[in-house]
Amino acid sequence: MKLSHADALDIGAILAEVGRSEIMPRFRRVREIEVRTKTSAFDVVTEADELAEQAISAALLRAFPNAVVIGEEGTARDPAALDQVGTAELAFIIDPIDGTRNFTSSLPPFGTMVAATMCGEIMFGAIHDPVSNDTAIRAARRGRVARDAGRPAA
Repeated sequence: MKLSHADALDIGAILAEVGRSEIMPRFRRVREIEVRTKTSAFDVVTEADELAEQAISAALLRAFPNAVVIGEEGTARDPAALDQVGTAELAFIIDPIDGTRNFTSSLPPFGTMVAATMCGEIMFGAIHDPVSNDTAIRAARRGRVARDAGRPAA
């Protein structure tokens, strides 16, 4: 299996759509009750994290039905899920809101990130800034310099 340039752009578009539909409607509207701690007072999770992870996972599985999708919030509940990264033909690793502390404080920056791996080798990574609606995608191959894979359509 290979990921094409178009696949990378489609994944960036998924991040942008989830930013619009799940993250930004909750930005600056997070109530205290929606914020829970994981490992410490600085390691927090919100409803927006969980809903964004669910939406990204579902969209990735629609586009890549045989992929393994591993999210930060899911692995907090089941750390063994990470064991699949090294052997999966295609795996996506998601951080639905990197910078949740900023998000809960109503402050940018924060972003949504995904990495794609094939048999444990990172193929590309994408980060989406929901506030500015900007996505950066970098392709990577072992032994080569990472390169800009372009920007998805807005």
